[in-house]
Amino acid sequence: MANIVRRMAEGSSRLVERFLPEAFLFAILLTFVTYGMAFVFVEPQGSTLAHARSILTTGWYGGFWNLLSFAMQMTLVLTTGYALAQTSVVDDLLSRLATLPSSERSAAAFVPVVAATASFVHWGLGLVVGGLFAQKVANELRGIDFPIVVAGAYSGFVVWHGGLAGSIPLVLNSSPDDGNFLLEAGVLESTIGTAATIFTPLNLVLFAVVSFLFLPALFALMYPARDDEKTPIDPADLDTAADGGETATPTSASRADATFADRIERSTALGVVVGLVGLTAVVLYFLAGVADGVMPWNNLDLNIVNFTLLFLGLLLHGSAAAYIEAVKEAVENVWGIILQFPFYAGIMGIMAYAPEGSTSLATQIAEGMVQLSPEGFFLPAIAFLTAGVVNVFVPSGGGEWAVIGETLVTAAKASGTSVPRVAMAAAWGDAWTNMIQPFWAIPLLAISGLSVRDIMGYCVLVLLGVGGIVLVGVTFLPM
Repeated sequence: MANIVRRMAEGSSRLVERFLPEAFLFAILLTFVTYGMAFVFVEPQGSTLAHARSILTTGWYGGFWNLLSFAMQMTLVLTTGYALAQTSVVDDLLSRLATLPSSERSAAAFVPVVAATASFVHWGLGLVVGGLFAQKVANELRGIDFPIVVAGAYSGFVVWHGGLAGSIPLVLNSSPDDGNFLLEAGVLESTIGTAATIFTPLNLVLFAVVSFLFLPALFALMYPARDDEKTPIDPADLDTAADGGETATPTSASRADATFADRIERSTALGVVVGLVGLTAVVLYFLAGVADGVMPWNNLDLNIVNFTLLFLGLLLHGSAAAYIEAVKEAVENVWGIILQFPFYAGIMGIMAYAPEGSTSLATQIAEGMVQLSPEGFFLPAIAFLTAGVVNVFVPSGGGEWAVIGETLVTAAKASGTSVPRVAMAAAWGDAWTNMIQPFWAIPLLAISGLSVRDIMGYCVLVLLGVGGIVLVGVTFLPM
C-alpha cells in the first residue's frame, strides 16, 4: 500500500513540476480562461465588440481592486502572525512540538495535524503556524524531505471552512447589516446558528477524520523511502528565505551611548503597557459581544484576529525595537499577496459580471450543477462539487458564497433538503479545491521559500482523498 501511494505521489509531483506554472502565471492564465468563458456564456448586450469591452472594463477592471482591503488584512495576518511566532513563548512551543516526532516519517504525518488544528481555530493562524512549524520540523530533523513537510502544512488548510472562522457558517449566523445577504433578500427567514453548522456531528466528524486520520496516514505513506528521493534543506537556507538573505541591522545603540529615543524604543515597560492596553480592548470586544448574545467563537473576524496578534506580539516581544525587527523580517514574505491578489479580484469580477437581463458565469455554473440532482438527496454532494469548481475561479469563501449561496439555498428549500447541510457541503467544497489552487498557498510558500510546484503534486492526492471522504460525509452523516 505504501509503495502504491508513494508512486502515485511521485507521479503527481512530476506532472505538476512539468506543467503547473508559477503561482503568478497561474493567476494570469486563469484570467484569460475566465474571460473566454464569460465572453462565450454570458449573454451580451449590444455588439460583440461592446460585449468584449464590457467584460474587460466592467468585469475585470471593475473588480481588480475589490480585494485591496482583504489583501491588506491578509498581509497583516501574515506579518503579525509571523512576528508573534518569533517571540520566545511561541517559538518555544513550536520547537517543543517539533521534537515530538521520533522519525522523519512520523514528523511528516504530524505536521498536517498541527496545521489542521490551527486552521480549525482560524484559517489565517493555520497558514502562519503551518509554515513556521514546517520550518521547525526541518530544523529538528535536518535530513527530512522539506517539500512534503510544507505540503503537509498546507494540506491542514483543507479543514478551515468547517472551523470557527468559516465564512459561510458565520455569514448564516449574521444579521443583514453584517453581511447576511440571504436574509436581506428574503431567501432565509432567520439566521442559522453555528450549533446547526459548525458544531454538528457531520462537521465535527469530517474534521476529525480528515485531520487526525486521513492526512497523517496519507503523508506517512507518501514519505520517500530512499534518501536520494528526498529534498532536504539547509537550516541556513530557511533563514535566508525568511529574511531575504539580509542580516537585521540593530536599531538601538549601546547602553552607554543610548539616547532618550533609544531608551524609549527598548523600553520593556512601554511595550508591556501598550500590549496590555490592546489585549484589554480585545477582551472588552468579546465581552460586549457576549452581552449582546454573541458568543466569542461567533465574533471572530480578520480585524479582531489581526488586532489580537499585533498586541500579543508586542507584549511578548517586550519592546517596540524588538517588535519592529520581527515585523521587518515578516514583511519580506508578503510580496506574493500584494502582487497576485488584485488579479484574483479581477477574476472574481469577471465571474460575477452580468449585464441587465443576463446571468453571471458563477451563477450559471451553480444552476447547472443543481440541475444534476433535482430530487434533492444528492444536493449536498452537488453543492460540494459546485463550490469546489467555483472556488478555482473565486478563491474567497465569502466571495464565492455571495455568487452561489442564493442558488444553493433556494434549491435546498425547493427540494426539502436541509439548508445547513447544503451550506456546510459548500463550505467544505470551497476549502477542498484549495489543494490545487495556489491562491492560499502564497503566504505559506513565502514563509518556506518554496515554489508552488514543490508542493502541489502531494496536494493533488489530498484533493482526491478528501473529496471522497467529504462526498460520503455530506450525503450520509447526521447533522
